Amino acid sequence: MSAVETAGQGAGPAVAAPTHLPLPVLARRVVGLTIVCGIVEMIGYMDVGRIYPAIMTGNTVQLGYFMAQSDWVHFLTIGYAIASFFAGCMIASLIRRHLQHPPLELVLMAVLLVVAGFVRQHPALRVPVELPLLALALSIQGETVGRFGGVSLQTLVVTNNMVKFSDAVVGRFLSGAAGKRPTLQETVLPGLSWLTYSLSAALGAEVDTGLTYPFFIPAAVLLLVTVDLLRNPDR
Repeated sequence: MSAVETAGQGAGPAVAAPTHLPLPVLARRVVGLTIVCGIVEMIGYMDVGRIYPAIMTGNTVQLGYFMAQSDWVHFLTIGYAIASFFAGCMIASLIRRHLQHPPLELVLMAVLLVVAGFVRQHPALRVPVELPLLALALSIQGETVGRFGGVSLQTLVVTNNMVKFSDAVVGRFLSGAAGKRPTLQETVLPGLSWLTYSLSAALGAEVDTGLTYPFFIPAAVLLLVTVDLLRNPDR
């Protein structure tokens, strides 16, 4: 009996290597979650006076600008948005650590968006109530889904995805250097996320003026993505 056979008998049944879902499945999840972020960011940005609910790079730049200008009213408003996002991330992390099925966090996110849809009907509540609701909702998405197959990807913001897409295009199509060639997933998914974000932001601007409750659209998308994640888990 060979050493390989002996080791195999001692180790028990062979464990199959983890497999990832097909690219079309991963792509539809990236598109769905990015649509949610693009629409919510755009509507929130217009609702609360040009403040992003979850794009903290832009908010942090504005925080520094208003500090330099000694514009403490705007400084405090931006600071409130940033603090709301920090708090949202911590709450989302606690929820994720105690849920048996983390994708169910997206259901909670959908509920928060529906509540925010009703709150925004009262302009006086948009900054004090709608803004933290959107920050919490989007931070939940950021905490819940961060990998698509073998690709680490954040649908909440797109700057890093643009960097990944550019690097993957060079590595796959333009560079003759030796080394690991980026997979098709690593090339397509980051670029798809950026493109979808741009288009969904435009969609958000349209539905904001055309619908009374535009947050119902991303809430419905979240429910569809949740069902997809529960039925077809990514191993």
